[in-house]
Amino acid sequence: MMRDRTERVLFLITIDTECDHDPDWRRSSPLTFHSITDGLPNRLQPAFESVGAIPTYLLTVEVMEDPASVAALRALEGSYEFGTHLHAAFVEPSKKHYDYAGIASPDFQCHLPPEIEHAKLANLTALFEQRFGYAPGSFRAGRYGAGPKTIESLARLGYLVDTSVTPYLRWPHPDGAVDYRRAPEQPYVPCTSDLARPATDGVGSVLEIPVTMQPRWLRAPRWLRPWFSSADQMRSIIGYQLRRHARQRTVVLNMMFHSMEVIPKASPYPQSEDDVRRFIDDMMQVLRWCRELGIEFARTRDVPALLGRRPSTSG
Repeated sequence: MMRDRTERVLFLITIDTECDHDPDWRRSSPLTFHSITDGLPNRLQPAFESVGAIPTYLLTVEVMEDPASVAALRALEGSYEFGTHLHAAFVEPSKKHYDYAGIASPDFQCHLPPEIEHAKLANLTALFEQRFGYAPGSFRAGRYGAGPKTIESLARLGYLVDTSVTPYLRWPHPDGAVDYRRAPEQPYVPCTSDLARPATDGVGSVLEIPVTMQPRWLRAPRWLRPWFSSADQMRSIIGYQLRRHARQRTVVLNMMFHSMEVIPKASPYPQSEDDVRRFIDDMMQVLRWCRELGIEFARTRDVPALLGRRPSTSG
């Protein structure tokens, strides 16, 4: 594949790592964690290891509160990264639910008062540090509901990367939509008033790495995401990104999905073992193709350094 000036292409895999759900996106009842205890060690991680891919597992509070899930995560073999993923209704302060079974999570954290959002992020981060013994570097907001105050809080907490932005998409909500339709496709430092707009001076301690999309005229964009896009469509999305950003020295690709998508009926997506095999087969076709092209797999938290950024202090 021809690239004009691009010297390096980085491929990330960012996975919202949660308890099992049902086909209506409610948490399973009773609450189960098959995607953590079976899906990660027996399905996903061996597949990634076979091609040298490095997933970033973004962990929710219910996963980190479950001893069996924490044990399974700590026993994973190979290369990976753990980060955090906030569904605000399940974290103090102002926690709405203590029994998660059968519960949906419609809240956008960016609608909270800034001090409450920060406290929830701080509590989630502290739980991560208790479970794993180090600070997380990567984050994604539940339902992509982040805002400029989210970035401010992440900076104060020492995070390096946010990956909540989904270019070309607007997420409606009764308390106000989150609009990423004009967001950049490639990593950028957000401005202090609008998460979808780059800072004019490029100064900031948190790098935004958007989920990789391909726009379509008068239609929803295609995601670099198994099940949402076929293997051929994902290759097309990658080709689009490489052509569109051919003048950049480094191009970053960010595939996303949920851990539950590799367990039948644990999400609205794969409903059978055949569906799961198709999901993983499509993903692996794309990962092998990327490896053959010389595309590099990377941890999400390492991207700022790989781009040669020297983050400002968070203050």
